[in-house]
Amino acid sequence: MPADDRSTAWHGALMNRDYGIYVVVALLVILIETVASNLLAIGGITPDLLLVVIVSFALHKGQLPGVLFGFASGLVFDIVSTDVLGSNALVKLLAGYCAGFFHREGASLQSSIGSPRFIGVLLGCALVHNAVYSFLYTRPADIPFVAFYLKNGIAAALYTTALALLPFFYASRQRGEDY
Repeated sequence: MPADDRSTAWHGALMNRDYGIYVVVALLVILIETVASNLLAIGGITPDLLLVVIVSFALHKGQLPGVLFGFASGLVFDIVSTDVLGSNALVKLLAGYCAGFFHREGASLQSSIGSPRFIGVLLGCALVHNAVYSFLYTRPADIPFVAFYLKNGIAAALYTTALALLPFFYASRQRGEDY
């Protein structure tokens, strides 16, 4: 086997391992969100940890993989939760699409989430994600969209982003940058 074929095979094995790790992390996060979401709730607002995983994935792997991963993980979340089937698949797909715009080819996972850009991209994706999700769930007779979005959209986006500071600081410290 020529050296180029071995390096290509090695690179392919690493890529498959990366995807497998993301799938396992997403499944664990889905389990945590469905079983223990009340433990993370503050004033009825819960963070969307799966969104953090999807944005990280899209920044690391790119837009099309981010869209596919967002859709698949959102669909799995819809199946195991009591949400309307397809609602999370749609908004997670959208989040993967938006985050994929900020993908840098060849960037490592640490440089993808250890950069301040990660926090900004996550906050933007969370605001878009929550706007669409809020739009799907509000009925004009029950509560105005703006009131619903302020509580469940903006507050949840800020809470999600605040929790994402943990992996951000960890990855930035691993890169040797202190923020």
